[in-house]
Order: sequence, then structure tokens, then C-alpha cells
Amino acid sequence: MLSKPKHFFTPARNTLQQRPMFLAAWLRAPLKIGAVTPSSKGLARAMARQIDLHKEGMVIELGAGTGPVTRALLEAHVPPERLLVIEREPKLLAVLHAEFPTLNILRADVIDLADLLAERGITEVCAVVSSLPLLSMPNGIRTKIEGAMAAAISKGGVLIQFTYAPRSPIPQNRWRSLRIYGKRKKFIISNLPPAHVWVYKRDRRIKPRK
Repeated sequence: MLSKPKHFFTPARNTLQQRPMFLAAWLRAPLKIGAVTPSSKGLARAMARQIDLHKEGMVIELGAGTGPVTRALLEAHVPPERLLVIEREPKLLAVLHAEFPTLNILRADVIDLADLLAERGITEVCAVVSSLPLLSMPNGIRTKIEGAMAAAISKGGVLIQFTYAPRSPIPQNRWRSLRIYGKRKKFIISNLPPAHVWVYKRDRRIKPRK
């Protein structure tokens, strides 16, 4: 069994230590942060377990916050060179750089995901792992982000998204236009608040519009 790649990140701050910074970020931009506390270890690990590392391609993490999912991805043996982390909030970005100094971490807008991947020569994506607060976003922004994430997994990857709501965070009436289908995989009752993990895949029965 492979050993955990502990040398790729510094010792973790616990959730209580991270909570004040996360709350401050949420107060500055509640529609972008979407929660007042970092994801629990249970939720982060449940998301990481949805990735099949036998598939080729990069793992793209969106909305990393203070890094609980980032850490879970590394502990699940996602190779650091296959991980690209994206966070928009500057203070949370500083935390990520301090805790994961060797990782490829970007400050960027997820709407520009296609351009970001193209600029880095990333043509194959194993998984998009999102902690973005889709349900609290304005509809126009949310629609663009959903489209960007769905397009990134066009070659057989998966989109992993958590939500606090009982329904799909990507509306089912959007699945056909995005050419995806989804399934709720886990319910983490110990998270605060309890959270659902959804996994979306490309629906190959739906042909792209010409």
C-alpha cells in the first residue's frame, strides 16, 4: 500500500482554527463562499473517494477554501502533479499556498475554466471536484459555471459536487443541455450542516448540437 504523501503539505489546522478565517471570507462574499465553516473530514474524504485514479488526466479542484478537500485528495493518493487547485478568495488562497507550498494553486474565475485548461495544455480531465456554492449563485453565473464544469469532463471524467440541499445541485432540467447525468452517492450527516455528494458523468446518448 502506498504511503500518504505527507511531505506535500504542512500539518493541518483543525476546523476550529480555520473557522474564523472562513467566516470572515463568507461575510465578505457569501454567494461565493456558500458556507460559514470548512468542509468536514468525512465530507472531504467522501468526495475524494469518488475519483478513479486508473483513468488518465488531471484532477481539478474548484473552490478549495482552506483546503480540507485538497488534503483529502492527496491522502487518497492523487499525485500532486495531477492536481490543479483553483480558489478565487485572496485570503483563502494565501492559506492554501502556506499549507500546500508545492501544489499548483491558482487564483482564477471558474467561468474561465476552459481557457485555464487550454493555457496549461490540459486536454484530459479525470475529475472536477467542486465545493462551489452553486445553489446560492445568481442564475446567470451559475449557468456559465455549470457549463464550464460539464465541458471539462467531456472525455470521460466525472464531476463531483457537494450540496446541503436534498436535490441535485445542478438542476435536472439542465442535464440534457449539458449532456450529463448525475447520481447522489453519499449523505454525510456528520458534516455541519449535513451534506450530499453528487457525481455527474457525460451522457453519451446525447449528441452535441452542431
